[in-house]
Amino acid sequence: MARVLIPETLSGNVIAAIRSLTRQGDRCEAAWSEFIFKSRYVNEYHKITSSVVDDLEYVQDILRLCKEKEYDILLPFGNTSYFAFSKHHESISGNARFMVTDYETFKIAHDKYRTAKFCDLIGVKTPRIFTEYSHNDVVSLSKELRYPVVIKAKSGTGVHLGLRYANNGEELLRYYDEISSFRSDTGASNFEDPLIEEFIPGFIHDACALSCNGKVVNVLTQRREMMYPIYGGVGAVNVTTHNPEVSRLARTLLEALNWHGPAQIEFKFDERDRTYKLIEMNPKLWGTLDLAIKVGMDFPAMIRDTLLGKRVEINRPYPAGVRYKFLFPQAILAYLQIVKEFGLSSAFDKASYSETIYDLCFSDLRFELFRVAVALKTLLRKGLDSPNSNIPKEYINRFK
Repeated sequence: MARVLIPETLSGNVIAAIRSLTRQGDRCEAAWSEFIFKSRYVNEYHKITSSVVDDLEYVQDILRLCKEKEYDILLPFGNTSYFAFSKHHESISGNARFMVTDYETFKIAHDKYRTAKFCDLIGVKTPRIFTEYSHNDVVSLSKELRYPVVIKAKSGTGVHLGLRYANNGEELLRYYDEISSFRSDTGASNFEDPLIEEFIPGFIHDACALSCNGKVVNVLTQRREMMYPIYGGVGAVNVTTHNPEVSRLARTLLEALNWHGPAQIEFKFDERDRTYKLIEMNPKLWGTLDLAIKVGMDFPAMIRDTLLGKRVEINRPYPAGVRYKFLFPQAILAYLQIVKEFGLSSAFDKASYSETIYDLCFSDLRFELFRVAVALKTLLRKGLDSPNSNIPKEYINRFK
C-alpha cells in the first residue's frame, strides 16, 4: 500500500485516478484550497494554497504536509500544479518522490511556440504559425491570411480563455485583443502576443504517454469523436485507436526532449500533404485519463510503481475501438449543443464500437450527483454558446 498525496481539486481525471489507486489498496489524500464536495475514495483532506493563486506558497504547503505525513509519492494533475512542481523541482525532490520533468524542458513543452520550434528541429511537422509581431503587424497580416485561423495563448489556459477561431480579419483582430487582455496570477499561463496558427480541419488524435528519463514506457492513442465545445475543446466522446504514426511522432518528441513524466500530445491529419501535424503538447496528466485506466493503461499506477522502483510493463497492449462518453458535463453539454446547431437527428452516432464506457461510478453516488449539479449549473449560467462557436459548420468533424 502506498500513501499518495494528490494536491488538486477533485476534477474528473483526478477522481478517476484516486478511485483506481484506492481500489488497488493505496491510501489517497487530497490537498487544495477548498473542496465543495467530497468522495468516499479520499482518505483525508487538507487545506493548502491553490497553485493557481501562488505557486511558491502552494509548494511550501505541500512540503509542510510531506514532513507531517511522510507520503510515498506526490501526484499532481493540473497545468498550474505541474508548472509549480517543475519550477520548484529541486526543493520538492529533496522531500518526496514525484514524476515531473525538469523546468528547462518543461518550459519548451509548456510554450506552444517553443514546442513548434523544437519540432522543426527534429522533423515533426506542425501547422504554420505566425508570432513575434506587434499589433500593427496583426492588422497587416489579417489582410493576407487564409481563413479560418486559430488564435491561441502561448502557454497554459484552456479552451474558454486561450483559444479562438477567426473567419476574417475583423474577427482576428477582435479575438487577438481579447486573448491579449487576459491576465494570469502565476507564470503558468501567457496571454501576451497570442499565436496565430493555420487551421487544420478534422479530428484531434491524442497520444497519451508516460516517459521515464527519455525512455518511453507506454503510449495510448485515441481520437476525439466529440468535443465540448463541439467547435474545439476538451474530449467529450473519445475512442481508443492503434495509430502507429501518431505513436511514432509522440515517441520521437518525448525522446528528443528526454521527457520524464506523463504527457498528452495532440495531432491533426492534414489532408493537403497527408501528414500528421502536432497541434500542441500538454505536459501533464490529461482530462480524459479515465478512458486509459478503463482499458488497462493505468498511468497513475504506472507512475506510482515507477517511483517505488517496481516493474512496469513496457508497450502494454490495450483494445482499440473502445468508446468512452464523459457524460458530466462534457458529453451532455456537447449533445445539447449539437441538437441546437444541427437538429436532433445529428445527435445519433451510427458508427459501431467494440465497447462503450460511461464515466459513472455508482459506488461514489454522492460525488456523481454533485457532478450532475455542476453540469446543470454550467448550462444555466453559460448556456450552450461558446467563444469558439464561429467555425464554419463544414469544418466540424462528425458533420463533414
